[in-house]
Amino acid sequence: MTTNSSEKGHTVIGKDELIHHIAAKAGTNLKETSKVIEAFTEVVREEIAQGHEVRLMGFGTWNIREVASRKVKSIRGGNQITIPARKRVGFSVGAVLSQAAQSDTSKVTHKKPASTRTMHDPAER
Repeated sequence: MTTNSSEKGHTVIGKDELIHHIAAKAGTNLKETSKVIEAFTEVVREEIAQGHEVRLMGFGTWNIREVASRKVKSIRGGNQITIPARKRVGFSVGAVLSQAAQSDTSKVTHKKPASTRTMHDPAER
């Protein structure tokens, strides 16, 4: 199900629609694709739980990050309270995904860098 967010004016792709898109691109059926997505999320969850870093080159990296304890003002009474230190899952965006966010089009193309050699006009020789 595609959802439009009125706050930021962007579209949110849900799990079911993601499965449909992946199945279409991969040429697989929905049941197989759903199993692969479930297996992927389960493996990432298990590896993170063991303290491992999960990296998909170009896409991003999931890892555990330590959050220090901090003092904040309570919204109920205005008193200072301490939020204890904890661990959280962090995600660092990879280069390909980062470039996709910067592109003007929704399609990401993987182009090889242009050659450093310049082409000269034959009339200049």
